Amino acid sequence: MFGNKVIGVNYGTLDLHGIEKKITWTELAETAEEGATSITLMPMQNSVILDWQVGDEIVIASTSFVGRDAEQRRITSISNADSSPVITFDEPLVSKHYAGRQTFGTGANSEFIDMRAEVGLLTRNVVIRGDPVTSELKQYGANIRCASPGDETTVCRIDSVELYHVGQAFILGAYPIHFHMIGTVHKSYVRNNAIHHTFNRAVTIHGVQYLRVQRNVVYQTLGHSIFIEDGAETKNLIEYNLVVDTRRSFSLLNTDTTPASFWITNPDNIFRGNHAAGSDRYSYWFDLQLNPTGPSFDANICPGFQKLGEFTDNVAHSNGRYGLRIHNRLIPRTLQCKPINYDTSSPSYNPPIIAEFKNLVSWKNQRNGAIIEQAGAIHWINFKTADNILAGMEFSRADDNI
Repeated sequence: MFGNKVIGVNYGTLDLHGIEKKITWTELAETAEEGATSITLMPMQNSVILDWQVGDEIVIASTSFVGRDAEQRRITSISNADSSPVITFDEPLVSKHYAGRQTFGTGANSEFIDMRAEVGLLTRNVVIRGDPVTSELKQYGANIRCASPGDETTVCRIDSVELYHVGQAFILGAYPIHFHMIGTVHKSYVRNNAIHHTFNRAVTIHGVQYLRVQRNVVYQTLGHSIFIEDGAETKNLIEYNLVVDTRRSFSLLNTDTTPASFWITNPDNIFRGNHAAGSDRYSYWFDLQLNPTGPSFDANICPGFQKLGEFTDNVAHSNGRYGLRIHNRLIPRTLQCKPINYDTSSPSYNPPIIAEFKNLVSWKNQRNGAIIEQAGAIHWINFKTADNILAGMEFSRADDNI
């Protein structure tokens, strides 16, 4: 059922808790030039003292058009930990990592956009990893699978753990952290973890509702990083995660060859405060089918016509194509699988539901900051896009007559 190199949980409870770090990721306060051996982080807030340590590994995200310009370094010293921390590391940077605020216009009509490299902590004191002899050679690492049919029948709480050389290429279901067909999982969470150098995604949400995925650092994954699988998954909370350097994979789905940091098959989930910092293709890809696929198929669920949970305060940059892509369609309505009908006197009255995408910041993408193929009742509010090669925002078709 589970294979090997696996922690498998079936009708049980898994608790993995490392020492929690106050900050799992932050941003640069100043630009770090090529050849630099130190970086300055954003000032600490609310009397927080940076609790990273000498010897810890960090990743500094790309700020170029290429997400693979991210760089991993080992900390050799830390100063000003309670104000504007200065991190020194063991070898010079190969690339420039930008940090700045661009201001447009003057006076009351001015507007700004922050563009800063993110910095994530990769080290935790509890480690789940594949063996160092064969894992990387065979792309066959460790994985955690939480699976049993029935609401709350399995509970997995994974907090402040480092997972690396994880996931198994070419094997369906062998993901670093995989919640599978449980139903509601109110008691479970995946938070404050570092998941890096994976061979098959990072976190997979499959057939579950109400999972919390929060404040994780994900770096150098093959295939979609945070992955909502079939299209029937709803009410999951995905917030304040940093995903860096998502890479194409040829070992599983066709869509993994054009990967997204966040692959989203149902809009009725919450995406808040995430930073997607570099992917071979996309940061956020809403890939919405007419009905869910796989074991979750249900003709009464129509993801492309379902309401949006929340999409607020997310950041996208350094992608091979788009920061935000909404593909095939998103035309939300009250009765998700019925045609829109504006006639209030009709028994089949079915008005649209407005979906509000708010405060996206999207920059340094090789095509667009955001694109939507087919949309109805969609509001894009306070988007900020800059330095995208083709366009800031693009609509292919705006239409609710479907």
